[in-house]
Amino acid sequence: MPPRILVLSVGGSCAPVVNACREYRPDFIYFFCSGGPKGSTVAVDGEGDPCGDSRTIKCPKCKTEIPLGNPKGESIVRQLQLPPGSYEKVEVDDPDDLASCYRKLIELENRIRERFGPDAEVIANYTGGTKTMSVALALLAALREGWDLSVNIGPRFDLIKVRGGDHAVFADKQVVAAELYRSQAAEFLRSYAYDTADKVLSQLTTRYQLSSDLRDRFLRIRRLCQAFYAWDVFDHRKALELLRLVGGEKVAPYIEAALGLAGEKKKVTGYEPVMDLLLNAERRAEQGRYDDAVARLYRALEMTAQVRLRQAWNLDTGNLALDRLPPELRDKYLPWQDEKGRIRLGLVKSFELLAELNDPVGQLWRQQEPKMRNALEARNSSILAHGTVPLSEASYRQYGSVIEGFIEEVFQLTGVRLPRRQLPREELLDM
Repeated sequence: MPPRILVLSVGGSCAPVVNACREYRPDFIYFFCSGGPKGSTVAVDGEGDPCGDSRTIKCPKCKTEIPLGNPKGESIVRQLQLPPGSYEKVEVDDPDDLASCYRKLIELENRIRERFGPDAEVIANYTGGTKTMSVALALLAALREGWDLSVNIGPRFDLIKVRGGDHAVFADKQVVAAELYRSQAAEFLRSYAYDTADKVLSQLTTRYQLSSDLRDRFLRIRRLCQAFYAWDVFDHRKALELLRLVGGEKVAPYIEAALGLAGEKKKVTGYEPVMDLLLNAERRAEQGRYDDAVARLYRALEMTAQVRLRQAWNLDTGNLALDRLPPELRDKYLPWQDEKGRIRLGLVKSFELLAELNDPVGQLWRQQEPKMRNALEARNSSILAHGTVPLSEASYRQYGSVIEGFIEEVFQLTGVRLPRRQLPREELLDM
């Protein structure tokens, strides 16, 4: 049978600590207390009557000092008659410093694991101690699979502390743990880190015995994280599959958008992938990945020309058919054939062809060609293209707005209307 270890935060009242120890009958006790001559460490094994209540009140009529409690009270160790080697004090210098208290408990956790093994039953009772000490102990226990959370429940005769007549009971830490993991996931979702948020929540769903409601709720959130991660890496079919599994009113608009990107929607403009790239670039910029953002804007601009050539002229930039060009243009493009007889057009050549075809999108390119080439030059200098220096945020904002503005003008010119629906961030947790 694995050893039972009791960790208690110790404050100014000894009775709850003594009662918890008697209730659980642990194999070993760690007293988490404040150090120093006036700290709660004295209550654990100090001489004299450290657990006595020395508070008094002055009689308003006779002016006599009347004791509020019993001034007699031996230390916790003496009351429990604990033999040497059956307990240890874990002292913290500043009992009101949350980070310091938490770090001390992390060190204790490692010592418990080394001494008693990974299967030890650890009970954390957070009734005593300063509020900060109690919070630190409760936080650690809530986040650890093998730790149970305990608190003493009993009558309170004032607003200061539990004094006696109390009983230690196990606390339901499911909701606490769920909220803690949810908060961590929200931080990652704010920067569209769906895969990391899913990994955080996997710690909750795989390590805790959750109620059916909590389990179903967080499994739904994890599927949404997985769906939008797939979307974020352009796996729209997988995203659609997962979103369909989840369903719901708030998910429906994303299912509708994913249908078009996955090729399962009949009525589309053809520019849906262009808008998807624009939104993807926005997410990369939010993460500070400006080279990635500009790379996506470049691809969106290139795709804009490709879609226009295909829809308006039935021309494929990956294998340009000479017989579909006007006769006066065929001789110009013939020398561009490769060894397999294919003619491939890059971004600039695609827009130049549109201009030579007197297409309105091509004419727009001609009008804005100087600033467009300037913006593309910034992209070519990126470390993800042909350069060696990463783009700064200022460069991205300057040149990215030029590329995105041009694409928006193309949409207006061609009558394309697409909703600009960004993928969810922390609101995903309530979808």
